[in-house]
Amino acid sequence: MKNIFIALLFAVVFVSCDKPIHLNLNESDKRVIVEGQVTNRAGHQYVKLSRSVDFYQTGALPKITNAIVSVKDNDGMEIMFIHNPNNKADSIGYYLPQTPFVGTIGKDYHLRVDIDGDVYEADDHLYPVTTIDSMAYRVDDDEEKDPKTQGKFREVLIYAKEPHPSKDYYLFKFYRNDSLTYYVETDIYYTDDEALGENIDGISSPIFYAPGDKATVEAYSLSRTGYVFYDDLQKLLNNDGGLFSQPPANSRTNLSNGALGFFQASAINSASIVVEE
Repeated sequence: MKNIFIALLFAVVFVSCDKPIHLNLNESDKRVIVEGQVTNRAGHQYVKLSRSVDFYQTGALPKITNAIVSVKDNDGMEIMFIHNPNNKADSIGYYLPQTPFVGTIGKDYHLRVDIDGDVYEADDHLYPVTTIDSMAYRVDDDEEKDPKTQGKFREVLIYAKEPHPSKDYYLFKFYRNDSLTYYVETDIYYTDDEALGENIDGISSPIFYAPGDKATVEAYSLSRTGYVFYDDLQKLLNNDGGLFSQPPANSRTNLSNGALGFFQASAINSASIVVEE
């Protein structure tokens, strides 16, 4: 698959054997996991809270539903976030803004989460994002010979100009017919402008489409801290455990008090195209 995006594969492979082997691991304290986002688009602001589990515990992570959550910008405007205000079964653990708002490019955002008196905080800056000028598509010969999904072997090409004089970092999301889609279900795609170059001249998408499919690409700006968070994950998940490999460690984060996860402020730009024969 020819593209510049780095894929983080959140997958653990279990090898079958005659009988299960349980390692003698110390059960760590349950840690708070925070997944938060503020963007310059309406409807994209949320904070998701859960707790980590023991190594051998299976199933969904326990959700946290009783937190006091707020986001404040550097002008002092504070927005309270309410747990699952629409009482949706699939939104347990999600906190949404009590008053709808959008983030502003150039501002700093501060997250504060209070869980039974334990406070977790984070800061991030909302940087601008490059504009996607246009999109095209073409047949990927290798994918056509052995498609992952029958009939889907057209890749989308992205064209843009990287206008900012500073060092910039990006997260990309790809949609097929308005559904978030990955080549591998657990991929995350991120990069920096050094890899992209000044002109994004026909960078190919990591997923494929069939005639009639609507392809949408979203570009998110990242702070340097956000890029480091994703880059740490990439190194952690590609650690082969060899003699010269670094010991595995949690990703660096902007969250305080030992929390896992990340609070992200991003500008978003997107473009769409309908794939034809």
